Amino acid sequence: MARSINFKETTMSTQNISTAAIHVVGQYNDAGKTLVSAYRTGVQRLLGGAASRYSEFLGARELPMVSEGVKARLLSAQEKVNGFLVSRLDVDTGRVVSLMDCVATGATSGIESIASIAARFEAPLGASLVDVFNRVHQPIADVSVKIADTVAAGAKKIESRVAGNDKAVAKEEAVKAKPATRRARTSRAVSKV
Repeated sequence: MARSINFKETTMSTQNISTAAIHVVGQYNDAGKTLVSAYRTGVQRLLGGAASRYSEFLGARELPMVSEGVKARLLSAQEKVNGFLVSRLDVDTGRVVSLMDCVATGATSGIESIASIAARFEAPLGASLVDVFNRVHQPIADVSVKIADTVAAGAKKIESRVAGNDKAVAKEEAVKAKPATRRARTSRAVSKV
């Protein structure tokens, strides 16, 4: 699993860029796992809803030539199919998460290796080259960190919505939106005066 590192903790410029890259890998890994979890939850809810509708359909109707024993066997077969699909879903999503962790670990190791090589160039001879590299790439690293944080937060919102926590997400968005609305009204009032 990729290590989560606080981007603002480091002091050396080359380390800042490598730390930002590791942070970005970790955030995208977390976002991916969150989306896989949301997918799993959504499919489980879908399968559960289909199972309950099927059992309600069989229980509520008098079907010609279908005895109670046949209904019980149909429900049992449906439960077995549903159980197989849920277990298959868990296995497959578990494999995806494991693969994502392997990729993140590999990327993090590669970044750390490159950072250690770059640290050797921070000697007096290579300092100017590394300084130019850092000045060019540090703003890109900062933006990448912000984007990765936004993607991870968005993935968590999707997971909350799929899990049925729509109201909590809606309240959080409403709280964030209210100050912007108030400022907009204030600025209109000032511009009319």
